[in-house]
Amino acid sequence: MVPAELIGTRGEDPVILVVEDEILIRMSVSEHLRNAGFTVIEAGDADEALRLLRVRPDIMLMLTDIRLPGAMDGSALIRVVRSERPQVKVIAGSGVGTAEPVDGAIKKPYDYEAVIRLIESVLNR
Repeated sequence: MVPAELIGTRGEDPVILVVEDEILIRMSVSEHLRNAGFTVIEAGDADEALRLLRVRPDIMLMLTDIRLPGAMDGSALIRVVRSERPQVKVIAGSGVGTAEPVDGAIKKPYDYEAVIRLIESVLNR
């Protein structure tokens, strides 16, 4: 697994956690978000995402894949985030959808401009 990576731009940018096990997809969406002015933290699975959420109170939004490897998939991750950090906005990105309560959903393969518009809308930006 690739360790979580923190690459920010400016301290006032919204902090987004991207949870995606496919490294090329994660790198690509993260790069597009950074270019749009967001600070992005990356996680390769739900366990890594939860560790980051528990130590980074500045995370405002999580974009998560639903199909994740390991003991916890994206749906279970969403349930934990809703319980522990209900103020964090959640966008589910998947080709399969989810029944979990989310602030937004977007289908794969990602249209990066649509992802950015959805995030800006959810954050009222």
